[in-house]
Amino acid sequence: MDEAYNQFYQIASAINSELGPILSTRPYVAIVDFRGEIRYSEKALDEYSEFISNFTKTNFRLLNIGEHSMPISGTNLAFFKVSNKALIVIYTKKGLIGQLLVFKSLMEKYKTQIEALIPEEPTPEEIAQPTLTIEETVSVSEETRKEEKEKPKIIPILLKKIGKKAKFPLNEVIILNYCNGENTIEQIMEEGNLDRKAVWEILDKYKKKGWIKITYTGNPTFIPVLTKEIPPMAVQLGVINKKEFEISKLCDGKNTIDDIEKALGMPRAELEELIAKMEKNNIIHLEIQ
Repeated sequence: MDEAYNQFYQIASAINSELGPILSTRPYVAIVDFRGEIRYSEKALDEYSEFISNFTKTNFRLLNIGEHSMPISGTNLAFFKVSNKALIVIYTKKGLIGQLLVFKSLMEKYKTQIEALIPEEPTPEEIAQPTLTIEETVSVSEETRKEEKEKPKIIPILLKKIGKKAKFPLNEVIILNYCNGENTIEQIMEEGNLDRKAVWEILDKYKKKGWIKITYTGNPTFIPVLTKEIPPMAVQLGVINKKEFEISKLCDGKNTIDDIEKALGMPRAELEELIAKMEKNNIIHLEIQ
């Protein structure tokens, strides 16, 4: 075993030691350079070696540093671009593929070590993002750009720092890590490989704890959505009042605040006050149209 290979082995072992306990399953690691040469790979990845090499040759320059790709549907195989010299490939035999994304917050520490072990320098052509020709570009009007810029967005913000020793379900860790005030709920869905309902369940849980703040950009039309079913007995028990219960029956994810106002014939100011109270008490969350 030559010295370079041994050092790649040490890096892979460190990744295994760090990532394994988080995933609760054994991760397998490969390290491949910018030209598709596999510098290190565990035996469990042998059946994918040709694919890994070919994928890298074709797609390396399409990824920015820090980005990832999961190219095989139904297979827990993820490519992470750690630098302009290499990709780290992570594979697991079981678990959810979205769980592998936790590695995005860990991979930066391996960048310097890996770059030092690959003496070859990529040419500008090997790392440059492809550009569209004039014929391939689509003219976008200023009005379209303005509309896109002003499109309403939901951006969750994590208010509490998560300690390294804190223990959470892995899918929740992934979602919370992306609540950095920059990612929209759609981006968080994509990164976490979860549907909108599953993401909202996690956001609602931690919003109730005071860990998450939901912010909105643009000029959204709000759609109130129940966070949980409200039984009629809740009124008798004083959990909510009768007007709030009537509102809750219309918070099905389809009705805007305007729709609810028309259906109930309630003064707008009173309705907005009650909806704000229900949202604060985590009875509903506010989606956007």
